[in-house]
Amino acid sequence: MLKTSNVEYCSSSLNVIRVGKKNLKIKEFSKQNENISVPPAQCLPSTDITVLYAYSTDIDADTYGYGASSVIGYANKYATMANVRFDTKQEEDIEYHTDSESLSDSLNSHLPDPSLGYGNKTTGSNLYTVLKKFLNNRKVSLCGAHVFIAVKRYPDESYVSDIITQLRANHVIVYIAVDSIPSGGSNSATLYEMSYQTNGYSLFATGSDLRYAFEWMTAILQTPYQIIAQNFVVSESGRIEVSAFTTPIPTGYASPCFFATTIQNHTLDNSFVSMNYTIESTDGSYVFKFPSQDALPLFGTAQTDFSTLNGSLSYKWTIDYNYDTDAPQIIQLRMYSHYYHDFLPLPVF
Repeated sequence: MLKTSNVEYCSSSLNVIRVGKKNLKIKEFSKQNENISVPPAQCLPSTDITVLYAYSTDIDADTYGYGASSVIGYANKYATMANVRFDTKQEEDIEYHTDSESLSDSLNSHLPDPSLGYGNKTTGSNLYTVLKKFLNNRKVSLCGAHVFIAVKRYPDESYVSDIITQLRANHVIVYIAVDSIPSGGSNSATLYEMSYQTNGYSLFATGSDLRYAFEWMTAILQTPYQIIAQNFVVSESGRIEVSAFTTPIPTGYASPCFFATTIQNHTLDNSFVSMNYTIESTDGSYVFKFPSQDALPLFGTAQTDFSTLNGSLSYKWTIDYNYDTDAPQIIQLRMYSHYYHDFLPLPVF
């Protein structure tokens, strides 16, 4: 069993922490045991930011639609909304908007359409080309931007450190919903790495699980301030305990917090057996349990939910996991609030 240290106002971004029965050495995550410094003062969290919605032209209509509804619905909370359809034979421009009406019009005129795509299973996605355009744009600020991506065709690139470095320098958080049945391409690992290294998260699912998972992923826009970002490398079975934390909710007030848990860094496979967790006040007056009648189900590799927490209370988060393998797995924990919180430290990269 492993306990994390106490967290003041949830200012916690433990990088990858190894827990479980065996002390495996994991080369690809060996450097990620320290935190980097806090973000520069000139780039601070706010809602005066850009939100980018990027989606493959191959993605199914329901997944696209659920994501579009969220970004349109929460557009007025943010300074700039942007959208782009990628994986098209003729590359399309990113469009920027300052109101929900123009965003809605743009999305409705750029629906997913596989007939506009590459028409084969061998060509990789051009997602990284599109992201480079966004990172090098001269129209909007990148500071603290949120990026939501719906992926059907995998990229082929195995090296994207330049993009990740630029994302991190601007504290851009990347969230990716990956269809576990791709329309082409070969490399989903870099997608996970990009979201992981920016304190976002990736999920893998298909069919109805994908669309519901993406709906709840984009619903994070309701609560723009990230207050927990922790990653754990685990195997077999065990328990993770996040020690007592408080939220940035003012004392005497209650407010919804969104939270997400991911259970694998690849398409869900038979090695996953179970995961359950509780978020409980330390005085025992409140407990949220997964699974339960009050909780949403696991959609693919992610479970996302929300609950009303009280600023007068402290909480603990306990996760029990079981995998039928001693191979390393990654569990990610994320939590979000309406109330301001500084950027969390990023994993060492």
